[in-house]
Amino acid sequence: MKWLFLIMPALAFANIQKAPNNFKDAKGQKYVFVDFLSAESSIDYDLDRKMALATTTIKFQQETKGRVLLDLIPKPIQVEIDGTTTQSLKITTPDKETSLRSLETVTSIGEHTLTITNEIKENIDFGNGFVNSAFWMTDLDDKSYLEQYLPTNLEYDQYPLHLEINIASNSKTEDHEIFTNGSMRSKNNKNFIIDYPEYFTASSVYFHLTRKDRFSKKLFNHITPAGKMIPITIYSKYSWYLSRAEKTTKSVLDELETKLGTWPHSGLVAYIAGSGGMEYSGATITSNSALGHEITHSYFARGVMPQNGNSGWIDEAIASWRDNGYQSHSTPRFASTNMSGHSEYRRYTDRRAYTQGASFMAYLNSKLEPQGGLAPFLKDFHQNYTHTTISTKLFQKEIENYSGIDFKQDFATYIFGNNRINSNKELTKENPYHPKLSKKQLADLL
Repeated sequence: MKWLFLIMPALAFANIQKAPNNFKDAKGQKYVFVDFLSAESSIDYDLDRKMALATTTIKFQQETKGRVLLDLIPKPIQVEIDGTTTQSLKITTPDKETSLRSLETVTSIGEHTLTITNEIKENIDFGNGFVNSAFWMTDLDDKSYLEQYLPTNLEYDQYPLHLEINIASNSKTEDHEIFTNGSMRSKNNKNFIIDYPEYFTASSVYFHLTRKDRFSKKLFNHITPAGKMIPITIYSKYSWYLSRAEKTTKSVLDELETKLGTWPHSGLVAYIAGSGGMEYSGATITSNSALGHEITHSYFARGVMPQNGNSGWIDEAIASWRDNGYQSHSTPRFASTNMSGHSEYRRYTDRRAYTQGASFMAYLNSKLEPQGGLAPFLKDFHQNYTHTTISTKLFQKEIENYSGIDFKQDFATYIFGNNRINSNKELTKENPYHPKLSKKQLADLL
């Protein structure tokens, strides 16, 4: 599977200004966010030792002297900065919202090279002569993006990732295949090279390595109403899912192109797993019933992308509003929330986006009725901001500029929770499109 991606100037993704604030610890040591320029990772799957080792080299630009912040959940085996061995530290943000990794070495302003080796243990299954491995993610839990597997930055940052996969054993090794939203080429069925485009963030990458022909597949091209040809791969353990999924995919793509604009990726990969439900850039793991919801997220979530957890409500609200039939409400059907009023270090989405967020979109749809409703604005917004990361403040500013309506009070009350005591606790009720899966359930999807 080989895709061609649009190449945009690297400066378009210099998003350090969107990072959270740098901070100091109790001893006065400064910790600083940086701008990743590129990353190259090599993952060696050793079938004999049943071990996967990843070595990643990151080039980054630093604007403030201090200890660099990034993230990786597995404890690194080896860390080098500019060719010198150092140690990694686990750091908690000042408000205890989340934890990150830092370097023991203090680095100065300028460009640096960081190399980290770590073992991958999440969502991986070794068998006799094969390995199944995937980068499953979720936007509903802290620290659940690429950092589970490889060192990465927070969602504000965008950078190209070059990934090499090597599968080795002294015994007989089965052929493998990879389902991915990157541009892939293979030396053979045991060695692969994948390039992910420079607009990707920590939540964009779709990667699923498996024994060859373990899944039923359907590969086809779909020509949208505007004439764009989209190469599509649908796969599943259950062959009877494929025809229905193909029909749904074509229908949803035609609907969304009309409502939201041209498909923003070079292809689509859909794993019809019968459970799960998570979006990636031009890819999804989903059930048939949630397929439309997840494809919508390739426009908002992984086309126009949140720069942090306080921005994640936007895409879930839009997708849920679409699921509800593009409703229109004269007033929001709730009193107040702070779904975009959490810590600046927050890294996951407020679950109220599915309900109150969708209701707020229905309210915006009503307010914009003289201009054709919310959809024309979203189409315009998507065209202007696709492949970039956005904040709630930017979304508010753009809808105000587009409509000529002052929404300051509405956003303060319903989204930021600034104007009243907010008694709404964040909902814990599961959304049917994004059910929380256990470790066993995730492993079963491999």
